[in-house]
Amino acid sequence: MTKAEQLNEILRRDAPAAAASLSRFGRALAFPQGIPSQTAEAAGCELKATIGQLTDGKGHAMAVDALASHLVGIEPEQALLYGNAAGLKPLRELWRERQAREGHGTPTSLPAVVCGLTHGLSITADLFMEPGVEVLVPTPYWGNYRLLFEARHGARIVGYPFFDANHQFNTQGLAEALAGVQGRAVVLLNFPSNPQGFSPRLEDVEPLVTLLVNHPGPLVVVLDDAYHGIVFEDGALRESLFWALSRRADPARLLVVKVDGCTKELLFFGGRVGFITFSAAGEAGEALVDKVMASTRSTVSIPPGPSQALALAALRHPEIDAQIQERLTMLRGRWEAMQAALATLPAGGRLKPLPNNAGFFGLVAVDPDIDVQELRLTLIRDHSVGVISIPEINALRLAFCSTRAEDMPELIRRIQLATSSL
Repeated sequence: MTKAEQLNEILRRDAPAAAASLSRFGRALAFPQGIPSQTAEAAGCELKATIGQLTDGKGHAMAVDALASHLVGIEPEQALLYGNAAGLKPLRELWRERQAREGHGTPTSLPAVVCGLTHGLSITADLFMEPGVEVLVPTPYWGNYRLLFEARHGARIVGYPFFDANHQFNTQGLAEALAGVQGRAVVLLNFPSNPQGFSPRLEDVEPLVTLLVNHPGPLVVVLDDAYHGIVFEDGALRESLFWALSRRADPARLLVVKVDGCTKELLFFGGRVGFITFSAAGEAGEALVDKVMASTRSTVSIPPGPSQALALAALRHPEIDAQIQERLTMLRGRWEAMQAALATLPAGGRLKPLPNNAGFFGLVAVDPDIDVQELRLTLIRDHSVGVISIPEINALRLAFCSTRAEDMPELIRRIQLATSSL
């Protein structure tokens, strides 16, 4: 029996929904008994002639000073030498501790490090997506999903409206989409959402969780937690849905996958440090992490050391939470300024703000008689304003995260001017 077959057997025994949901590629994935594995086995040896990296013979890096001198406060070996395909173990453990503040003891896999949240979604697609799989995503959604799921893997995205008639999350729309699935299904949820900048009301969470945990399966639910915890409105969901789903998940029917990262949670946008965590614990969780490592090995080999070392140092810093909260307080001020500026728009006019309570963005619906792409270009050309157009719903996405609070009234004024000219 090959290693991949052994991993698949563990999943069939302990996490049947995961086993039944694996793609052909996912079933074939197993971290090879190659150079990294053999090097790890020889880690305690006195003489190491295994991996192809320059050291002093005792495991210490021998980088040139022009490079190493910039790593102030960072362990050179963490940043400069090859690491584990699942990432730095202390970083993985600290990230689990941080996320498990919401978990209240819920068992999960140890997170695996990936090269940013997008890479985490790509690996998730490696494991569970292929032609014939339907990926249920509320619309509008982040455009990169099309590349990740459809272009790369041949899965089919099935959309349903994000908001219901009461401008709340459309759980009924998801239920109807699930009922129409012909084969295997993956449900992707992104709260707070991009581009909407919305997190569901707490009273709307229980019906959503109940719908998913009661599905006959096999079902994979992927939580794109890119904006996890960035919520500005009381009564809106702040915790990841991962925990509520994982606590009630029957492994015979449901696997939950959490994809998150340091990008927004540590405001480390260029670091490209992400994580994948599975609701499967024990041997099943280890089997899935092994498959993640195999996917990583087949593409980028290992996650980058310098950014992992920086993230680890940040998580160990005693003031990290206070410093992040300081930035989020400023971000809340920008959100409030946007809300106030949008409130000045005339009722029944050609611009209509959509519900927004979280994340980095707000959506403004544009009158159907205006081409939103033309409006976007007019804003650039005539008003020196950059925004993102969302043609699917004829709306503009405003990134209040990168706009100063004092500039928000002028931003909305210029958008009104451009709209009135079309």
